[in-house]
Amino acid sequence: MVEEPAGTMSITIKDPSQTLRVRLRERLERTAELRCATHGRAVIAVRIHGFDNGWFDSMWTTCCPALERQASSILKTRC
Repeated sequence: MVEEPAGTMSITIKDPSQTLRVRLRERLERTAELRCATHGRAVIAVRIHGFDNGWFDSMWTTCCPALERQASSILKTRC
């Protein structure tokens, strides 16, 4: 498990091989820059549990569902 800050966003990735972190770097940088249009807040945290069938299994901590959907859509770009 790796934890590292990206701006104000806490990132936790459960991946012993470290490959997910490398594959997700650009996407996580983009999600760290997001701000909620309603509340003006950033994504607080994301926990990534794995990669299955081309999709990342993630759990977000945000101020509202709209920001969570935005962040999730960036991460869920198929790779």
